Amino acid sequence: MKRILLVGPVPPPFGGIASVMEDILSSDLSRDYEIEVLSGPVPYPQWARTTLTRSLFRIWWLVAFLGRLIARRYDVAHIQSSGSGFLGNAVYALLARLTSAKVLFHLHGTDWDYFYTSAPPTRRRLIRWGLALPHCIVVLYSLWADKLRAIGLKQPIAVARNFVHDEPQPERSLILQTREELGLRDSDFIVLFVGSVGWRKGVFDILKAVPLVAAEDQSIRFVLAGGEEDPGEMEQILGIVRTERLERWVTALGEIERSTVPALLGLAELFLLPSHIEGMPISIIEALRSGVPVVSTPVGAIPEMIEDHVSGILVTPGQPVRIAQAVLELRRDDSLRARVGAAGRGVFLEKFEYSKGIDEIRALYQSLAS
Repeated sequence: MKRILLVGPVPPPFGGIASVMEDILSSDLSRDYEIEVLSGPVPYPQWARTTLTRSLFRIWWLVAFLGRLIARRYDVAHIQSSGSGFLGNAVYALLARLTSAKVLFHLHGTDWDYFYTSAPPTRRRLIRWGLALPHCIVVLYSLWADKLRAIGLKQPIAVARNFVHDEPQPERSLILQTREELGLRDSDFIVLFVGSVGWRKGVFDILKAVPLVAAEDQSIRFVLAGGEEDPGEMEQILGIVRTERLERWVTALGEIERSTVPALLGLAELFLLPSHIEGMPISIIEALRSGVPVVSTPVGAIPEMIEDHVSGILVTPGQPVRIAQAVLELRRDDSLRARVGAAGRGVFLEKFEYSKGIDEIRALYQSLAS
């Protein structure tokens, strides 16, 4: 049986990459391949608190990684990579190539300009070096594939969308229990945000939109689910809620378990993710699966997921007025909510359902391991 080494973060905490990792590990790919997982050096152990000790730990981890590659002789190293950790993951790809493993680089990118175009010349050279190492690159959406080909990469570049299981709606009793625990009334119109709380995903824009919405409709409540992305952002957000006296309309839940998301979507009338920089958000896929209308922004892969006023509503990033208008439009038009939600559910079944995503990964493994 062919051996696959899956390198990347495993939950907790949950995020887009960790969700993909978990779904691959729980799939029927394990019947065809011997899949092992390596989580990476982060989070650091308790003793690695200084720059020196963290550097020493990373060196130790790389030596251990190379030893494992040599001892196990993997056929494919499937390395998950985000923009921030790309160069470190490129080193993993180099070590895997030294042991004759085929390298599949899975880029969970968010924004090409942030990742490459605006990078200093030295970093761009390092990125091109790293991108030349894998035997195959897989990206989440076609725009990234086009950008990679434009810088002259020669190896195959595949597009494989994120995916989630299709699941039945949660029991009504669980939804009612969740509503009660959050202190929400039956008459409240719930707008749900799920993701890392901070600037990148537009949470500060949401807070600016809240007073505009509340001035028109007092029944709308915003529920923010997720931990902070950058240190201090949650504190800033809670500070704004207090100083602007938004507590009546805003509930911040902090970090949540992925298993609680379906219940939150079950009580939501609308899903809101007004990101500035984005890849292919798992949270939007989960909202599409639930048939909840989505309001988001045309960044990253989102225009490939949502057609404006067909399977969702798209607004310009950084525009609280447009966020408020979209929320109020869906609040006032029941038929529009139903139509957009049903269309979004259809998009999920066509593009993002679990079995289709696993089949794409299986085809990549077969191509590299043969």
